[in-house]
Amino acid sequence: MRSILLLSLLAVALGPPVAMAQGDPTVRAAQEALKSKGFDPGPIDGIDGPHTRAATREYQKQQNLTADGRLGPKTLDSLQIKEGTAGENFHEAGSTLKTSYGTGGKDIGKGSEGLGKDVAHGHPIEGAKDFGKGVGHGAEKIGAGTGHAVKDAAKGVKDAVTNH
Repeated sequence: MRSILLLSLLAVALGPPVAMAQGDPTVRAAQEALKSKGFDPGPIDGIDGPHTRAATREYQKQQNLTADGRLGPKTLDSLQIKEGTAGENFHEAGSTLKTSYGTGGKDIGKGSEGLGKDVAHGHPIEGAKDFGKGVGHGAEKIGAGTGHAVKDAAKGVKDAVTNH
């Protein structure tokens, strides 16, 4: 039993990283606007990564804005992008959590199913690997979704406080 637990933990640690299921809608809109203006923000994924920051910096230089690579209020205004309202941000937070828990739970369920089948066929080590991968993938999706939801909720709180 102890070896199964250790193998499960090892499988979780060695499992491939899971990309975030959803990016920030404001960042995605900024990426689309930057691309339409001839700047390369990298993939349109809603993630404020190095390509997006580099494209933002170049755009800011062209527009005589502070070239810090951040999608702050002046840059977003210049790109004609409006950040979501408090209600929109809270709704997005709830949707993100619901999606991440659903997809993460499915991965954990698949891992459990694999464990059961492998153990039933006399392959407990393979079962532990399947279970570990399922738990690892599921936990990463839930963690990423929770992180996005917290950011969206924080935006909602900020908007509610500053606009009311």
